[in-house]
Amino acid sequence: MRRLKKIQSEADKVFDNVVNGYFQKSGTVEFGYADASILGLLENLINHTKTLIVLIEKKHYDSLDIILRTVFENYVYLRYILETNTDLRAKSYVYSCKINEIRLHNSLIEDSLTGNKIRNFLNTPKHKVDNYIFEGMNQDYKNRVLSVYLNEIGMKRVEQKWYNIDGKTRNFKSLCNKLDLSVEYDIIYSILSAETHGKDAMAKFEFKDDHVSLIKNIKSIEFYSSISGLYLMDSIENVYKYYKLTKDLKKFQTLLKINYKYM
Repeated sequence: MRRLKKIQSEADKVFDNVVNGYFQKSGTVEFGYADASILGLLENLINHTKTLIVLIEKKHYDSLDIILRTVFENYVYLRYILETNTDLRAKSYVYSCKINEIRLHNSLIEDSLTGNKIRNFLNTPKHKVDNYIFEGMNQDYKNRVLSVYLNEIGMKRVEQKWYNIDGKTRNFKSLCNKLDLSVEYDIIYSILSAETHGKDAMAKFEFKDDHVSLIKNIKSIEFYSSISGLYLMDSIENVYKYYKLTKDLKKFQTLLKINYKYM
């Protein structure tokens, strides 16, 4: 656990190191799709790791599977973007997020029973959806987003997964296989998905005679801290390599070596 907290502490320095060592140093580099995707996914990975640490320290174990599953997803997406064709893959990720926003907007403004139910649930009149929540979400904007996703990025359908640029990576399992993470998917992701989708509900109870007992089915804390630490550590190293921050990378690797000896 101390090791994970140390990695997380070093992860908090990455954004400033990238800004100071890459953007400010060059002076002419613009913050683009790749930067937004890379740093956004890393930030999400860091935040979920922090949540996992807090839950472990407070001995709230029930949601650890869900948190670690999200950590793994962010790690896989970040690794895929950084692997090759970074600009195109990052752009695809960003525009898939935009398309999800468009879908949500369409649901909120829909003149139907479902649309009315959603607006009532959110306590948001229809006119406020465009004026406050989705300012600038007009039809021209939607058409531009869809055009980029289909024509510039090269997707055949709007529903196509953002990482399925080659038309052969149709689901998350295929993506993991492509990144040589099939073992991690089978051992970690598939198991963790059971709780996320509520498939392990009955595994929490023991039925004996006329009695029902609650089973505290807790995996080793070392399992959660080690796995999340490895994903976060690898992501930090990959980000430093992408931005060619050699000094920061060596410093990070040296700190890890020192701390691994005494933890």
